[in-house]
Amino acid sequence: MSKNDDATIEERISELEQLVAWFDSDDFILEKALDKYQQAEKLATEIQRDITQLKNTIEQVGGVVDAK
Repeated sequence: MSKNDDATIEERISELEQLVAWFDSDDFILEKALDKYQQAEKLATEIQRDITQLKNTIEQVGGVVDAK
C-alpha cells in the first residue's frame, strides 16, 4: 500500500513493480498473497487515476495553446 498520498507516479509504479516481483520471488507466501494483491490493485488504481488527471491537464493546456 502506498505510504504517501503525495507519492509521484514513478514512485507508485516502482512500489507496484516491487509488489509484482514479490509474487515471483522466493519470499512468496500464499497466506500473504491476497493482501499483496489488494495492495497492488489499489496502487494500479491510483496510478491510472493520476495518469488520467495528467492526460486531462495536458489536453486542457493543449486546448488553450490551440485557441491562441
